[in-house]
Amino acid sequence: MKVPPEFTEAAVKANSPLEQQLYSDFIRCGEPWKSIFANNPWLVPPDTRKPLEWGNGMYWDTTVARKHPYWKDRDLPVPTKDIHRMRADLREWGFCLVEEGLSEAQCTTFRERLQAQAEGERLAGVQMPTPSGQYINSLINKGECFAGCIEQNPEAVQAGPLIEQLMDETLGKGWICHSFLSNGADPGGYPQGLHIDQGPLLPFQTREAPVLANTMFIPQDVDDENGSTLLIPGSHAILAEAGSGGEVGKLPPAINLEAKAGTLLIFDGRLLHGTGANRTDQQRFVATMSNVAAWTRQQENWIMTVAPDVLEGASPKLLHRMGLQALTYGGTIEGFGLGAPGRKGDAYGSLREFRQASDRGEYVRVRELSAESTPEELERDYTIKSAHARVRQQRQSRS
Repeated sequence: MKVPPEFTEAAVKANSPLEQQLYSDFIRCGEPWKSIFANNPWLVPPDTRKPLEWGNGMYWDTTVARKHPYWKDRDLPVPTKDIHRMRADLREWGFCLVEEGLSEAQCTTFRERLQAQAEGERLAGVQMPTPSGQYINSLINKGECFAGCIEQNPEAVQAGPLIEQLMDETLGKGWICHSFLSNGADPGGYPQGLHIDQGPLLPFQTREAPVLANTMFIPQDVDDENGSTLLIPGSHAILAEAGSGGEVGKLPPAINLEAKAGTLLIFDGRLLHGTGANRTDQQRFVATMSNVAAWTRQQENWIMTVAPDVLEGASPKLLHRMGLQALTYGGTIEGFGLGAPGRKGDAYGSLREFRQASDRGEYVRVRELSAESTPEELERDYTIKSAHARVRQQRQSRS
């Protein structure tokens, strides 16, 4: 077949200089991060290759609102059971606090299951360390209490009906669970760079409402000492006002969240936030459930649809197009792919072996684990362990 010369790769490239491309200037503008870092150098993330420095006025070097000179006299959100106050707080500040969202018994169950799972995953060699601390992914498989939270079942989270109502109002009915994982802050860990959870939309910005909203479950007391969440109150509105591709000027300072065990934090997907630095000698865990408007997922569930022989012979580009190339914000399996860039052929985002293991009936998921788990349970050939080993081997062979 003779291809018209205008359609050849060389011809298309020759006729596509950057200045003539449709929206490249906008897509590549780098906003809002370009202006945020230029106008707020204190928001530059730490170099994790060096010891964390304190006393230089960086975003992690802060405190809770009631002790912060800038924020202490402002009417920031406080834990409440009043849904009217929650709505007002979400509009103005981008977050609200649900008082006793988990009952005492629910909170205990949630905390103990997280702590046991964290220890079990370390013993089994399937833990996910990050510069901030240990993550526990795919909570749906790791305890009935977590499934109940996704369903907003009052038996698992007594504030479930209230959460569901606020999500309906924010995302529209039919919203879906984007992910549910536990964010750990380990002693001596680094703070996360502040970020927004609907970042994949950038440089597009949603002014009227978010397309992602989080519910954070707080099963233990958190404060400025044990790495509680850092956030900039009202930053959601500042970014929304800047608009798509717009510049952001100077921002107000960050604070550490202060909350008692059992509190829920509901926050806007446009709010600047991140894990704090833990200065105690104990791990700190919270769990974040991200919910999104239903249209954000792929219409075709490719991981189920694609036939085994097509999957076997698929090129990296085809795998990528079908969504079998995970990245931080999409398609991860048991956390595999978190941190992956989403580029075709990237080893850390390749989901093919998970699907193939499932086809063979050999997919071994990580389930409930603890220090009391049997040697057999801890030494199973978990598929996630094999996937990580493959990535390490490929990276070593290239170095």
